[in-house]
Amino acid sequence: MFAPTAYLRWASKHYGNVAFDLGRSGIFGADMPELAVPRDLYSFAAWDTLRARIAAYNAVPADEAIPAMGTTHALWVAYSALVAFAAPGDEVLVERPAYEPMHRIAEGVGARIAWFDRPAERGYAVDPDAVGRAMTDRTRVVAITNLHNPTGVRTSDEAIREVARIAATRGAHVLVDEVYGPFESLCDARGVWGASARRLAPNVVAVGSLTKCYGLGAHRVGWVLGPREVIARCDDALLATLGHAPTPWMAFAVAAFEDVARFAACSRGVFAGKRAKVDAWVAARPHLAWSAPREGLFGLAIDSRTREDLTARIEKGIAERGVIVAPGAFFGVPNAFRLAWAIDGAKLDEALERLGGVVG
Repeated sequence: MFAPTAYLRWASKHYGNVAFDLGRSGIFGADMPELAVPRDLYSFAAWDTLRARIAAYNAVPADEAIPAMGTTHALWVAYSALVAFAAPGDEVLVERPAYEPMHRIAEGVGARIAWFDRPAERGYAVDPDAVGRAMTDRTRVVAITNLHNPTGVRTSDEAIREVARIAATRGAHVLVDEVYGPFESLCDARGVWGASARRLAPNVVAVGSLTKCYGLGAHRVGWVLGPREVIARCDDALLATLGHAPTPWMAFAVAAFEDVARFAACSRGVFAGKRAKVDAWVAARPHLAWSAPREGLFGLAIDSRTREDLTARIEKGIAERGVIVAPGAFFGVPNAFRLAWAIDGAKLDEALERLGGVVG
């Protein structure tokens, strides 16, 4: 049913096992020694409390939110609700370059995949007109990431609204993976982010989590936001496959939302000065075409000298130089790599120097 997701298999093998990590695209593990998890949350009642916390963080009604175990799980839940009962030939229209689970999961629940391009010469922007031209009467979902994975480019609210308007004329939804969306604003002192694409149009479904922006990747605190009828189908999918969420996980997730403003403050300290260093490193290599993101912790570099797949070279760099980036082949751009800078600032200079020995 589900084809292998090559990127996640590769990432699981290498991330966390390489000394100079320029591959992982989110904040590394947050410090949680003071996180208090009340014992009274260790009950099934924590489910409703968690839904309320997710809704408050995203500033949406509680019946438009449902928990999931990380963003990848949230994608599965959302696609199950949106296309699991699709007729043969029904389509999910996915951006390209693409984060592999965006299309692998859709395929797994029975959809046919179609593509629209986010071309480098247009700064990887989403062009609503191009999306409209790529849609057909069989399109059920238009799927994008924001920030765009792998380029780090943000899609404006205006562009998402226009894509949603076009999709609505064909009875389709827009699915936005916004796990990186809170970069760099993050939540406010109340623990509210409130800028989800779910708030932009009635037919927008959004998935997210506390994994990438707040350093809670190991804890899989995710969610789906959507219209009430979609969330009801998500609930059906969760019940059929999970039964109920583990009570310790729910309790931890509620406590994490109670403390999310502290995690945000820690995350803000990760940004200082790093993007400028990476920009300068790329600028010193004219053969690299850079996506030049203005937000977040990663971007895409294309090696204009070659069309070859850089994966073997990157794996050699892991073995011989102890440095890792994400191969562009996993995103549909073989002669590229995604470069991230969540690494400790004291190690960034050496990491970039080592990477120079890998990619020139």
